[in-house]
Amino acid sequence: MERIICMSVAVLIAFGGLIYLIKLLILKLTGFTTKAQIIAVKEPRKGVYVHTLKFLFDGKTVEKDDKTGYSQPFSKGDVKKIICSKKNSDKFEYVEALRKNIIIVGVLILMSVLIFIRFMFFVRV
Repeated sequence: MERIICMSVAVLIAFGGLIYLIKLLILKLTGFTTKAQIIAVKEPRKGVYVHTLKFLFDGKTVEKDDKTGYSQPFSKGDVKKIICSKKNSDKFEYVEALRKNIIIVGVLILMSVLIFIRFMFFVRV
């Protein structure tokens, strides 16, 4: 029974990771890269920083907060590369963070598949 539970959890984690990976890849492949200037840094909770970015979207200058919540603040006035959805200016990610998240989710999916294989073929109760 424990074997089936472990296999089921591994499949659920892999499936969830795959959905998130697809969302990240859609943003990376269909979004556009632009430069955004950090115009404000807020600390809504102790040790969590939210940055307000200013960038061009559809010919207009927009100001949006990032949704990540970093533990180290960026400096006001810094310019960062972001990938933004062509349809919605609220959907954007920092280029470096997007790359890291794709790698992390890929490793998560791989580990889930390996756990599934291990319990499927190499664990007998």
